[in-house]
Amino acid sequence: MVRKRNAVLKTAVILTVAVLILIYSAFVYASPEELEEIKHAIQAKGAKWHADETSVSGLAWKEKKLRLGTREDEDFLAEVLSSPDTAPIPEVTASLPTVDWRNVEGVSYVTPVKNQGSCGSCWAFATTAGLESQVMIGTEGMPIDLSEQILVSCSGAGTCSGGSPTSASNYIRDVGLPLESCFMYTASNNLCSNACPNWQENTYSIKGWHRASTAAITADDIRNALYAYGPIIATMYVYNDFFSYRSGVYSYTTGSYAGAHAVLVVGYDDTQQAFIVKNSWGSGWGEAGFFMIAYSEVTGISRFGYSMMVYDGYGDNPTPDPGPQPCSYSLSSSGATFKAAGGTGSFTTLYAQGSCSLTSLSAVSSSPWVMITSTSNGSSGITIYYAVDANTGSARSATIDIAGLSYKINQQQANTNKGKKK
Repeated sequence: MVRKRNAVLKTAVILTVAVLILIYSAFVYASPEELEEIKHAIQAKGAKWHADETSVSGLAWKEKKLRLGTREDEDFLAEVLSSPDTAPIPEVTASLPTVDWRNVEGVSYVTPVKNQGSCGSCWAFATTAGLESQVMIGTEGMPIDLSEQILVSCSGAGTCSGGSPTSASNYIRDVGLPLESCFMYTASNNLCSNACPNWQENTYSIKGWHRASTAAITADDIRNALYAYGPIIATMYVYNDFFSYRSGVYSYTTGSYAGAHAVLVVGYDDTQQAFIVKNSWGSGWGEAGFFMIAYSEVTGISRFGYSMMVYDGYGDNPTPDPGPQPCSYSLSSSGATFKAAGGTGSFTTLYAQGSCSLTSLSAVSSSPWVMITSTSNGSSGITIYYAVDANTGSARSATIDIAGLSYKINQQQANTNKGKKK
């Protein structure tokens, strides 16, 4: 009787574990059926974009929502809190058919794509990117990397549970942001006290900001603002199909509503009737982290640009000299390739120059099948150790993002012939 009862209990445990594994897999890995549904919807609606597996498409629904984080009432907040004395947006009657602030006569005024990770801080990344672009425009393209973590930890404009681009813009105007090396991004709420001492004395700010229109936003309002002022902050509604965006001109096709999102619009293309936009999900999503979205989505279900924040120029207050030199990093390797069985690996984030802080430097994996297992600090840099899960599907790729750099991990597809007779 005892042996029989033990056998029953053992069977129950095995079945429970099997069910949990199936449930976990269903939420973590992208469903081929879901991807096919999106592709069919794109074809049926004549949309002009391509869907595929991305660094975020296979995340659990809760993790997907953490890639967002903007308040839905930002249009009201922007109307109430915008700077009262800022210049209106001129109506541009002879604007260029294409504007791309990533390449203006060979000079970029847009900083590299970053990764917010599992933290609802899109509002901080979009506004920081807007300030960075204003600084670069005011300094003829001087590269700069400012701290999103200051907004998350110190501004009161939001947390990893979401925030307000409007309130963050006020903070950027009134207080400003220091360099990234002062408070490296940790994808967590963190404590403001962990920032470098007296950081408020060495900040970059904007002169002011205002809404892109006094009435309902139109595609022409956004084009005029881009042409006259440079990259601008936009909010939008995100649906499930957007997480699978790989290339082309996005327009909504299918899927449930996930939440509101903040991004940086960096250009437009009249030929393709689309805006060019910088996201904050790393380079493993979209077109190396960027996407294009149809003009029609301004009045479409995505409500692209339902709130638009235009920055009125750089505050002309650079970090005084002498001051701490910005820290820069390099990677010991650009990436690695694994077989389907998975495995472990490591790489080192090397100090290149400047005054580098170890306390706030954090590595963020773009996919759940790549797990950061540990880190170790050395005299020349920080070594990141990671593990790659076994792959049961098609070939895939992910990144580990740290210090504004991306380490790429490729994994081969599963061996579908295993166990078959020759």
